[in-house]
Amino acid sequence: MGAPGGPPPGGPAPAPAQRWNDPSAFAATAPPPTTDEHEGGQAAAVVEPPAPRPSSPPAQERDEPATEIDAGDPLKVAPDAPRVLAGFLVSYEGDELGTFYPLYQGKNVVGRKDAAEGLDIALDHPTTSSRHGVVHASARPGRAKIDDTGSTNGTFLNDEKIPHNSPHELADGDELRFGGYAVTVKLV
Repeated sequence: MGAPGGPPPGGPAPAPAQRWNDPSAFAATAPPPTTDEHEGGQAAAVVEPPAPRPSSPPAQERDEPATEIDAGDPLKVAPDAPRVLAGFLVSYEGDELGTFYPLYQGKNVVGRKDAAEGLDIALDHPTTSSRHGVVHASARPGRAKIDDTGSTNGTFLNDEKIPHNSPHELADGDELRFGGYAVTVKLV
């Protein structure tokens, strides 16, 4: 009778178990050997690089709308988009150390503190309207637009008054003024 756990008498012997470091176990997935690795000095097979793919013409030549221009348009962010940080409004009005207000992806309603419900950015300044404007923001890429929603004292972008209900693109470092309250735009 055979040893316990061994092959039955008269049966075929089991195949030897492959070891974890046996190169034949990985032969199908291994890259071809280099000339230095090849046994017997045989040259390695020359592998041709893939042919380059033809480049597509720019959008203007394909008669298709250029989508790169609209990439991350803050006005097109879905209402159920994730609440992702897109930037900050930073002010030194009344505080020499500064105050910052986070801008999240989507609509950020700006207004006077304790004057209206649903404000995302509540400014404690008498010249800011109760619902002064909206900063539309998108993340990745960080972009923002300002829209004055009919404020009494106006919204100013780099010292130029913007018209009501006419969104204007914001750049990192732009100066905004909600009535008399000045902030600097920082996009992330």
